[in-house]
Amino acid sequence: MLNAFAHARQQLIRMALLLTVTLGLSLIFYIAQTPAARPAFSTAALPALAVGDWVFRSGTSTESQLIQTLSNSEFSHIGMLVSLQPEPLIVHATTNDDPQRANQVLSSTLNDFIDPKLARGFAIARPGFVTAQENQQAAAWLLKQLKQPFVLAVRSSKHLYCTTLLVDALQHSTHPFQPEWQQINAPMFSGEYLFPQALADYPGVEWVYSSTDQQWP
Repeated sequence: MLNAFAHARQQLIRMALLLTVTLGLSLIFYIAQTPAARPAFSTAALPALAVGDWVFRSGTSTESQLIQTLSNSEFSHIGMLVSLQPEPLIVHATTNDDPQRANQVLSSTLNDFIDPKLARGFAIARPGFVTAQENQQAAAWLLKQLKQPFVLAVRSSKHLYCTTLLVDALQHSTHPFQPEWQQINAPMFSGEYLFPQALADYPGVEWVYSSTDQQWP
């Protein structure tokens, strides 16, 4: 009887040790697979910004990775600076930056736009072919588009997403703004789409800042 009790006790101890080791290894594996939280991007080194500047983002989501892959680009999203005080404000069309304002045109502070949860990096460009007055007009127009629904569709259909919103805002400019649309032939995407890289490649764009200089992963 005592021998049977001792044997059962040893079995329980071995099972407890095995469970402890298993849980410990699982925890170690989980920690190893979980990326460390990225530090917030510092805006202290930013040069003087201007209304009308374009802010490009390299996103963290699966959707962002798909956009970057399809367009062979660092960038997955873009918005325009519409005001500078009390802090830089960007208007952009997005799906899920803010769960309370999903799938619509919204305004975000620069710090929110480049939050490490959303951005692996960012860059700021200035369209040299647009005058300061035209940028002010574009900013005023963009602010009137807030809450308009996000619509991802081919060129021939009604659409409203980050790049097309910006292009529409600049249609009043003296110099015609006609970035190149890209033909996509993929299982989930087929047709012409306008990607952020088309704006990055546009003639006359002056690069003001890139986070690759300081903390791109």
